[in-house]
Amino acid sequence: MLTYDQARQFGKLYTGALNTGIEQYRALFAPGAEVTVGGEPATLDRVREVTPPDRSGHRGARLDPPEVVLTIRVRDRAAGSATDIEHRVVVDHGGRITRLTV
Repeated sequence: MLTYDQARQFGKLYTGALNTGIEQYRALFAPGAEVTVGGEPATLDRVREVTPPDRSGHRGARLDPPEVVLTIRVRDRAAGSATDIEHRVVVDHGGRITRLTV
C-alpha cells in the first residue's frame, strides 16, 4: 500500500504517462492487470478514450485502501467545462498497477 505522499507522486507519474503515449502508459501496469471501464472489462486504449490524453490533467490523489484513487480532470474546451473522473488503482509491491477501475 502506498503512503499518501507516494500516491500523490504516483498520480502525477500516472497522468504524465497517460498523456505521453500508450507505451509509457502500458509500462505502469503489471502483466495481466485487470482493467475495467464503466463496469466492463476494457483495454488501456479504452481508458485513454474516456480520459483523452490531450485533455486530461492530474487533479489529486487519495487513499481508499487497498486502492489509490486518482482524480483525472478532463477538460472540454469547446463547452468551457471540465469533468473529474476517478481512476481507482491497486498497486503491487513493485509499484505496478494490478487493477484499474474507471
